[in-house]
Amino acid sequence: MPRNLSNGFVFKDERSGHWRAAISWQDEDGRQRRMTRNTPVACYPDRVSRKTGKVTRDNRGKGAAEDFLREWRDEEVRKDEELSGTVSCETPVYRYVLDYIDMKESTGNILASTADGYRWYAKHLLGTELGKTPVGQVTARQIQEFERDMVQDGYGGNTISHTHVLLKTAFIRARRLGDIPSNPFDLVDAPKRPTKPINSLDATSVRQLNQTLGSVADPFSTAVLLALMTGMRQGEICALRWQDVDRVSRKIRVSHALTRASGTFALSTPKTRSSARTIPYGDELARVLEARARAMHGEREAMGLDWDEGLFVVGSAVTGAWKSPMALGQEWRAFVRVARLVGSQGEPPRFHDLRHTFATMAIGSGVDVKTVSAILGHSNAAMTLNVYADALADSKKAGMDLMGRIMSAGLS
Repeated sequence: MPRNLSNGFVFKDERSGHWRAAISWQDEDGRQRRMTRNTPVACYPDRVSRKTGKVTRDNRGKGAAEDFLREWRDEEVRKDEELSGTVSCETPVYRYVLDYIDMKESTGNILASTADGYRWYAKHLLGTELGKTPVGQVTARQIQEFERDMVQDGYGGNTISHTHVLLKTAFIRARRLGDIPSNPFDLVDAPKRPTKPINSLDATSVRQLNQTLGSVADPFSTAVLLALMTGMRQGEICALRWQDVDRVSRKIRVSHALTRASGTFALSTPKTRSSARTIPYGDELARVLEARARAMHGEREAMGLDWDEGLFVVGSAVTGAWKSPMALGQEWRAFVRVARLVGSQGEPPRFHDLRHTFATMAIGSGVDVKTVSAILGHSNAAMTLNVYADALADSKKAGMDLMGRIMSAGLS
């Protein structure tokens, strides 16, 4: 069913320095939905009189932004018209799944980077009997044969599991829309997803890492220590701006991340509500951030530039450009080779393993799982428990050893 889209409106997004467009509608469940999109039109801050405090609106570019909004809305309307009525029980599975992904992306329920990942999994249907079969004729046996063929073709457990989940959710939608009378995936057991042990660093390796790092004020060292001391993700660190660092209260607000879609990185909001979070930090990271701020201030002053809170913490002090997560990953791999770092699984650690290191050491040091989960931005503590079960087991053993000593006091 086509969405009843509002005419929309534009507003200033001072963080990005551009006008932003918004369109809202009501979904089938009666919930109000909204999607927003940055326009290419620059915006300017309103002027405030120092004498009277009167605010003078600066609406330069608003007309051009509204033109962009109208074109965007028309594009969404056309997209709805194309999708409406084009899928049915006779639609082949591959086409139906692509339609499902397009719908999720166009309604703002998933990021463009997530949609790209879904399309990659959907491509496994190409040329298969399941992919060519009309949605209304799919059987549980066909699904099982499709997944068995993926195993025989050498696909990994994670790929098969993710593909299964994507197809099942698309069929859940088909059932809700009445395109199929029942969901054949209800009769198929989900393939087991293999769990890979965490390749975190131990205390000795962390000490080795710190000794190999150069000045903590350079972008790379700051990024590494942010990951190590907060568990922030790579894209979150590269997207962190000084305006999101409260150096008085010592808190970091994670409000954006750099995500990759169609081969390029873009600044976006976190994927889930729990990923947008506030992380407190201590003396050690405070010293790192102060050193980085001083270094950036110095670079700005040398170029005759004023300070800008919108600068990226590990980005360029002069141009204001962010640091690409890909570039950070390349620097990290070179650093690992020089420092000869090895993780707990005997493999060179990835940058993401710094996040695992933070989590395992926090849990091993007695920090409760719910707190660690909130800092990491996990959707719930159960997810943290599943990922870091080994660290929790070690923590429990240490706790029971301590309780044994306490409770055995006075025994001969």
